[in-house]
Amino acid sequence: MSIKLELKASFLKLISNHKIRPIHVNMSPKFLILMNQNIGDMIVFSPILRELKLAFPNCNLQVMVSQTNKEIAQANPYIDKVIVYKNQWHRLLPLLLELRNNKFDFAVELEAKIITKVILMLRVIQPNCILSVSKREGRYGIEPQGVHPYDYYTNVKLNHQRDTCIDILRLLKVNCVNKKYDFFYLEKNRQKSLLFLSTFESKKIIIGLNITGSSLEQRISVIDVERILLGLHSISSNIIIILLHKPEDKKWANELISNDKSSYVFLSYPTESILDVAAIVDSVDLVITPDTSIVHMACAFNKPLIAIYKKDMEGFEAWKPKSKCNRVIFSENFESLNEIDIDTVVNKSAELIKMYIKKEF
Repeated sequence: MSIKLELKASFLKLISNHKIRPIHVNMSPKFLILMNQNIGDMIVFSPILRELKLAFPNCNLQVMVSQTNKEIAQANPYIDKVIVYKNQWHRLLPLLLELRNNKFDFAVELEAKIITKVILMLRVIQPNCILSVSKREGRYGIEPQGVHPYDYYTNVKLNHQRDTCIDILRLLKVNCVNKKYDFFYLEKNRQKSLLFLSTFESKKIIIGLNITGSSLEQRISVIDVERILLGLHSISSNIIIILLHKPEDKKWANELISNDKSSYVFLSYPTESILDVAAIVDSVDLVITPDTSIVHMACAFNKPLIAIYKKDMEGFEAWKPKSKCNRVIFSENFESLNEIDIDTVVNKSAELIKMYIKKEF
């Protein structure tokens, strides 16, 4: 281990030393939930917000989010105050000092790995008690269980991140009533989606195919997208396929729609916010997507779902879809989605349509 790494490890151990504080819940507790992760994480962690409000109706529930998650948090009726995370210390420190004045009863830390900066943030905020999910990744050569900077942790044996997050409730002696994900969007988002879909015949089976990935490795290849389009059309002429894409990808997405596909493949309207994406996911009949936040979004809406993953089983177990109407397909490639069995994608889509969609197939 290098001297620099040893120094960082020593600093981490130093700031992790503290006395464990007892859990005491009054009738109107103040909670600070740290949710400055990705969109998918926030969806997976969403049940805890609802369940805390149900268990403590008079609680004050404040959530710290990234700029990316700001819209999702602001649309959530269970959150009393949304605090946007500012990454630079010169902007962050005044915010943390302000939060210290709130005198939070509990802070809830949901990162799957040890993050020194988050530990320092909570040291500044000084909540009465800090509850954390058990850690899957260590830091600076220290094993995940090598340091314990917080007061209480969830059960380390739990695999899925939803269940790990919900286990926070056990620490508060709260029974979880419902593990279902929540995702809220606005009326203007719903109207935009309904207006777009009204251009198609109501009897059509509408499939949303997400062609955007969180990285190139997480994106379905152009060749495979074309094969999926042809395969879906071959099983029923009553299928309409909407290509879900980022606004900046409109040009290359449009190139996927050749003249022979223009009668059954269409681009989605510009989804200028994540709430626009949610509205159209909620409105289509079936969703096909690689491993992105749209997987969890579809689960929140209990939407029939084909989820495509690379063959990383450890990551899959932690983040796999949680719904009753999904089918998972794995690429044969550990690093990317370049080896997908397209016949399986098409056949599983047909299976879900027959089971869950009450339209002529």
